[in-house]
Amino acid sequence: MSASNEQTPLVAPTTEEAGFVGSIVKSVFEPGANYAVVMAMNVSFFFLILVLFALAFLTSWNKHVLFLLGVTTLLWAAMLWFVVEISKVQTRPDNLPPADPSDPTFAIPAEPEPKKDR
Repeated sequence: MSASNEQTPLVAPTTEEAGFVGSIVKSVFEPGANYAVVMAMNVSFFFLILVLFALAFLTSWNKHVLFLLGVTTLLWAAMLWFVVEISKVQTRPDNLPPADPSDPTFAIPAEPEPKKDR
């Protein structure tokens, strides 16, 4: 036995990013949609449309399956549109979180926007 009283940590701190599933789980606690969630949504919708297309072919183009295929395609398009719009809103400067007073750059005044004439 060594006479050293040093303790080694049981879990080494990691600086690497979480994997794909970890990124999806982490997105639950963050506003907006991150890349992993959007990718999972796109892959899921792609395979759902692929399966519905195959089912439509196997059922001799049943109108009910074609309706489901159309609804799924429209839902995917609506979700993509929503993700684009939410990304636009999140990147606007007036939607950024308020400044932290403990931040050293807090005291720097921002330039006011010019008033617009109506």
